[in-house]
Amino acid sequence: MHIMKTRRFAMIILVLAAGVVFAMLIWNQKDRAPSRESRQRLHVQTTEATGAVVNARNQLNAFFPFHEKAGRKKAYAGAGKGKHLIVVQLESFQNFAIHASVQGEPITPVLNALSRESLYFPHIFQQIGIGNTSDAEFTMNSSIYPVGKAAMSEKYGSRAIPALGRMMQAKGYTANTFHVNDVSFWNRSEMYPALGFGKYYDRPYYRPEKFNRFGASDEELFRVGVEQMKTMHWRGQKFYSQFITVSSHAPFTIPKSSRKLKLPPGMHDKRLGDYLTSIHYADYALGTFIAKLKETGLWDQSVFVVYGDHFGLHPKYHKADEIAKVAGVPYHERISTFNVPLIIHLPGQQAGQRIEQTGGQIDIMPTIANIMGIRPGKGAPMFGHDLCNIDHNVIGMRYYSPTGTFVNDDVLFVPGKKGFADGKATSIRTLEPVKDINRYKLEYDYIMQWMKLSDRYVKLLPERQTSRPEKKGKGIPAL
Repeated sequence: MHIMKTRRFAMIILVLAAGVVFAMLIWNQKDRAPSRESRQRLHVQTTEATGAVVNARNQLNAFFPFHEKAGRKKAYAGAGKGKHLIVVQLESFQNFAIHASVQGEPITPVLNALSRESLYFPHIFQQIGIGNTSDAEFTMNSSIYPVGKAAMSEKYGSRAIPALGRMMQAKGYTANTFHVNDVSFWNRSEMYPALGFGKYYDRPYYRPEKFNRFGASDEELFRVGVEQMKTMHWRGQKFYSQFITVSSHAPFTIPKSSRKLKLPPGMHDKRLGDYLTSIHYADYALGTFIAKLKETGLWDQSVFVVYGDHFGLHPKYHKADEIAKVAGVPYHERISTFNVPLIIHLPGQQAGQRIEQTGGQIDIMPTIANIMGIRPGKGAPMFGHDLCNIDHNVIGMRYYSPTGTFVNDDVLFVPGKKGFADGKATSIRTLEPVKDINRYKLEYDYIMQWMKLSDRYVKLLPERQTSRPEKKGKGIPAL
């Protein structure tokens, strides 16, 4: 008890001290004209602010055991070094569908097979704010928390984010992103250069088909991507390619010719049926992508990452019991809703590994960085952790759940009207309520300060000298 009080007192002192530092730094940035001199001063001040963030982060970690242990050999370090990196963000994809079936027919046969020959993380949770899909992109690439009530692409799209794309480019890679919708959607025309992508492929690059309201199908998305990556590979150019799928986007209505899942006769929940049908198609499209990568020789030359962006089945419209009955798996209205898949396939990997470590989208970038043999610079503090090299983790959530919601290795904790005092915890393993919440107070205090630290950091990142792309697909100005 004495140790607990000492930690809390130290944390309070730390937060107050860090607040003073941040306030002074922000005050010094006010009312300055955007001259070259002021930009230079801003850069210096931002560097100082980053140092303050790193210092505050290190002090927080000194009091709380939620960080990677120094001095030990890292698992999978550099396992993909020098290889291509392909990341696929699956629209509205929840983890419960993996290994689930409808009337004996697997919902995601491709992902099922991929999980058995890859690193599969079954306890990963969404951390998006109002920006939804675009927030998932931002967080995965940056390891920075979304602020919640503002889309990160719109509020911080003009900044220079020390994200994965910028890190890969520093290693000689080309960083590209593929999306069948117009790049202006969710202000991606700003967000992509902010994250360090050098080129994007949006609507004009795809056949003018009408798969759903966003345009072309996932199959068409992957067709264009393979052609572009194949050309880069033949030229000897290493690449990081990001793909944002949309075929399984709400309202989940896809062409009849693409509906391959056989639903139970008389199924009364049409929305649930449409959702399962659309993600079944998305899984099929992913299979065509993997097949083409193998045909071209890219598969064994690439680290391949697949993850879900956010839930598809809103608790307001779908009952947990009905979903569990149709899919034949346990389903919890919060845990299963927020639980998204993460699968990482290493070059030449055949035997898979199920990694039970809890994590969030904020942990994906640090995990990829370790696998790719990248060490982020001192000016890039990450707020997530390498999931292959951490013994205990806790990640925060907000917007779709009250601020202070967190998931650790045991529970999903949701604050009440009084914050922690009347909050509720549920086991992420058994999906049963946990009565004794007092042991989680330390983690609640930690994650509240951790997310605030992330918010302060992103606010202090510098404006880019050029924020908008010159022309679609012709290259985005870097910092």
